[in-house]
Amino acid sequence: MASVGSASGISSTLGTYSGITSKEIDKLIEAESVPLTKMNLRKSKMGEQQNAWKDIRLRLNTLFSNLEKLQKNETFNTKITSSSHPEKVKITSNDLADEENYQVTVERLATSTKLTSGEINSLGDKSIYDEMKLSGNLAFNSKNGETITISVEEKDSLKEITNKINQESKETGIKAALINNRLVLTQNETGETDFEVTGTLLNELGLDADSAKYTKGQNAKFTVDGMEVIRSSNEINDVIENVTIHLLGETKENVNLSLKTDTEKLTSAVKDFVDQYNNVMDFVSEKLSIGDPSKKDNKAGTLNGDGSLMRLQSSLRFMMTGSPGENDKTDIITPMQLGIESKDKTSKISFDEAKFKEALKKDPESVQNFFYHETKEMKEVTHPDGTTTSEFEKTEVGYTVKLKELMNEYLDDTKGKKGVFKSKAETLESNMKDIDERIKRFNVKIDKKKDYYVRTFTKLDQVMMNAEAQMAYLQSQMDSFAAR
Repeated sequence: MASVGSASGISSTLGTYSGITSKEIDKLIEAESVPLTKMNLRKSKMGEQQNAWKDIRLRLNTLFSNLEKLQKNETFNTKITSSSHPEKVKITSNDLADEENYQVTVERLATSTKLTSGEINSLGDKSIYDEMKLSGNLAFNSKNGETITISVEEKDSLKEITNKINQESKETGIKAALINNRLVLTQNETGETDFEVTGTLLNELGLDADSAKYTKGQNAKFTVDGMEVIRSSNEINDVIENVTIHLLGETKENVNLSLKTDTEKLTSAVKDFVDQYNNVMDFVSEKLSIGDPSKKDNKAGTLNGDGSLMRLQSSLRFMMTGSPGENDKTDIITPMQLGIESKDKTSKISFDEAKFKEALKKDPESVQNFFYHETKEMKEVTHPDGTTTSEFEKTEVGYTVKLKELMNEYLDDTKGKKGVFKSKAETLESNMKDIDERIKRFNVKIDKKKDYYVRTFTKLDQVMMNAEAQMAYLQSQMDSFAAR
């Protein structure tokens, strides 16, 4: 075997007699490696296809999320609230609240019941924030009727006593604070309620009847459109359906409150949906492109000719501009009526915001029902025990429903059925592993062939070297005979 003397692993002295050097062997190996080059190119293309499908999946997932927003009531019915005196009264609502105006006046706010101790003086040279030198307890009734006892030790400062009370606040409903050398106990909840403190340290802490000041809480009193309302809280959610009134201060005049549908939120959601659809279709068109076959260096799209992607492209285009089907809850039957239409007869679509807002202003309920609504139908259901009952069956209807079903074919991997994306990914992964194995076997074959060439031509060099030596010997013999 020839010694290694070149980058290819072939002896640098090879070819001294035969003229066949490492360069000639490299050319032979290169010629026989054409299938390997093709396999590597194919693997590289599969990698590009794999990345392209991943990118399409990410874009379609975003489109899916935008679509789901158009199936949520909050997208269509989120309310913008306003108040003529937001420092006095505000309102919040959920998406089920109606558009409406209200007038509210606040006569008084709800307050909490308080017990304020007498002034607690220093004990000798010690501040009240140092050790109180007291031992005993305070007792409170918990919300469930049990007695919660706070134990006080001689080493406890007044601040530590306050902390101990607050640690049990969740159970007792009482919180403590230190204000101007006084211990103030306040009920967490507002309204006309009472609480009682007992224990062995009432006198020492100024909480006895003679020293302490007890202030009973009061209910809030206000009017809504002239109707008087009394509640124990300043956060009222049971006067106007799906609306919470926040009382912040007393008023001398009416506070005007209003709820209006946030049409900009819905318009933005539709625009985002259209923009993302165009983003998806641009990318899909790029990957399916045939390029310019007339050009010598034409480069087609990575997924050119892929049937699954072509079906996604055509189905999305058809569903985005077509009728959603039977819909008995709206007069809107095509996306074009809402400003969603084809752009120059391409895969892309445009969105006319002015046209959409006009339709929304005219009939907001029909617009929502066009995109999505649920219907219920009574059906007979037979149970395993043979009994039959009547139950409501829910059916989803609207523009977004068919689109969602189509995208789920590609994205959804549940219910025992693989989505198109997962099937594509698994197929490409399997094919790439197969090519890796073939490349590995081919490289072994090439290494053996190279070794064969090296051994063969090395032997040829040796044979030619021996022949040359023999010729030289014979010549010398002939020369010696001739000289005699």
